[in-house]
Amino acid sequence: MVVRIKPTAPRSSTVMLLVIISLLIVSSVVFGQLQQSGGPGSTVTANAGTNLNTSLLALESGGNLATLAGAVSASKVNVNLSSGSIANTAFGVSAGTANIGFVRILPSSCTQSTNFANATVGVATGAGTTVTSTTTCVTFAYANNITNSAVTLRLADKAGTPVIWLGGNADFSIPANSNIRIPIDGVTFTSGMTAIAGTSSAINLQINGVQ
Repeated sequence: MVVRIKPTAPRSSTVMLLVIISLLIVSSVVFGQLQQSGGPGSTVTANAGTNLNTSLLALESGGNLATLAGAVSASKVNVNLSSGSIANTAFGVSAGTANIGFVRILPSSCTQSTNFANATVGVATGAGTTVTSTTTCVTFAYANNITNSAVTLRLADKAGTPVIWLGGNADFSIPANSNIRIPIDGVTFTSGMTAIAGTSSAINLQINGVQ
């Protein structure tokens, strides 16, 4: 009796075959994922409001940088980066109430916020001249004597019993033909201010403050 044994393929050959098949399958999947339409020069199209992250991912896949910049400028940020203008009016300066580049420094005692300015030419004698009838915190006071002699000046508030803030029994004297900065910054004149000169048509007065 003769027994014949059928030869079989070596185990190593079978393993190698399986490895090759696996590599072919993986390669086809990888190449399929890397395939892109249009090549590196393709255009990224984005509408207003497009998510920036999405646009950047598109750029990474070969998008056009210039087109991406256009998409970003048209986004909901609402800022025109190319011209530097701000389109959203919420960021605008309120008309008539703000001065760009202007800084106003107030004495710490001034709690008011509305600007006040008054120029009085030829302060009156006797009962004097009413500079204002509203409570005013002074930020700047300036007086000019236009005569050839010294002239007295008195400044008082308009309270029920007026308080004299400049001058008094021996009134403040301004030399002939001279101008001075009056040291009353930060003084609050209740119910307003009265200016009284010792000589008529001699003193010009400038008062700035807040009310």
